[in-house]
Amino acid sequence: MPTNVDVEVTNRCNAKCHFCPRDRTPHQGLMSPEVFAKALERAVEYRTRITNLPNPEVHISLCGLGEPLLNRNVVDYVRLARAEGFFVKMSSNASLLDEDRSTALLEAGLQQILINVGEEGDDYEEVYHLPFQRTLENVLRFNEMSQGACQVTMVLVDHRGDPDHMARMREYWSGHGIHHAITYEVMNRGGSLFVEHMQYATYPEQAEALARLEREGGALCAAPFLYLFVGYDGQYYLCCADWEKQAPLGSIFDKSFVDLVGQKIAHLRSREPVCKTCNLDPLNKLTEEIRAEAAGQLPPGTTEHLLHSLRRETALARLAAAALGQPIDDAELRKARRYIPVAAQ
Repeated sequence: MPTNVDVEVTNRCNAKCHFCPRDRTPHQGLMSPEVFAKALERAVEYRTRITNLPNPEVHISLCGLGEPLLNRNVVDYVRLARAEGFFVKMSSNASLLDEDRSTALLEAGLQQILINVGEEGDDYEEVYHLPFQRTLENVLRFNEMSQGACQVTMVLVDHRGDPDHMARMREYWSGHGIHHAITYEVMNRGGSLFVEHMQYATYPEQAEALARLEREGGALCAAPFLYLFVGYDGQYYLCCADWEKQAPLGSIFDKSFVDLVGQKIAHLRSREPVCKTCNLDPLNKLTEEIRAEAAGQLPPGTTEHLLHSLRRETALARLAAAALGQPIDDAELRKARRYIPVAAQ
């Protein structure tokens, strides 16, 4: 899989989705051209350092935690990133994707747009607090204008916990000529969003999950190594789950992506901050699966399948670190598990 450099064009948004804890962000703003130019320079530099990875491709993702089309410079950012030879994609809710912006983005060379529209009609307006008809027209017009030059991918957030609804939305968009869709469960944004079944530290199953990870020799989340994150303010952050920006790792004007590896390992080892409450954390993932399997909500053997996935994710994290000259040996990986707190029950 390619490495993604997530460039936060802005963390402001014009939608008000209930599954997005916008009010928990401590500060909001727009990425300036100067910051973007430096972020792009760092991405070019990073690309030259990972040529020994099985897939040394690097994608630029104009996303972050907000709506990129709120930044009037976003078309220029697409053009500049494409000029450096990157695959460039963007995430959007499409409410601002009018004909002029569509034309400009396509002419700039945008190659993929991921559009978050997981409802229709009145349900959409209730969830997103945006006009559905305008958004629908924008999506369909962009898809027609792109003529396949830019892949349109619908992002469907399963905030209802209803797979049948997700299937209906896939059919809805397919019926409108858009056949690419990705389904996501609700993420708790590093713990910034309260999700009832994600209160991991309170569950006795966490002790069992920890024991199983110990038998595996430890586990690492790959997100900080494969989804590199640059905030609108020019700060590196641990990953996109750091909704409250609790783990700044330094300025792009002072450090390269390579310089961050040791800090990222330390964060993953301690799980402080962000990781201990994040639904992407390996311990939390396994805790949730053990609970769900025991309750009959998942078929037997699901946790073993997850452990296999965690082994692969850990291997990817170690591979990425090694490619940057900072390998994580077995002793270092085992060291990480000492710092995993388990709540007393």
